[in-house]
Amino acid sequence: MIPTPDIHTSWQRFKIGLTIFVAGVVLFFSISDIHIALHYASLAVLLCGFAYSMWGYMGIFLQRFTSLKNAKRPPEG
Repeated sequence: MIPTPDIHTSWQRFKIGLTIFVAGVVLFFSISDIHIALHYASLAVLLCGFAYSMWGYMGIFLQRFTSLKNAKRPPEG
């Protein structure tokens, strides 16, 4: 059985990752044409932010999925 992650921790990870992702996008569009090293550095920031936010989103998804799975169904009839 997979342990259910804490929804607040996962939501915090998602928000931090999204902020890092947006910072990477801003860096990518603003300074990536100055030098090739800045291009790859901004791309690395963007991808790290994406990965961190997806880690948080995975926790949110697993928590919601397990709560739906464990919900009682209404009686038929």
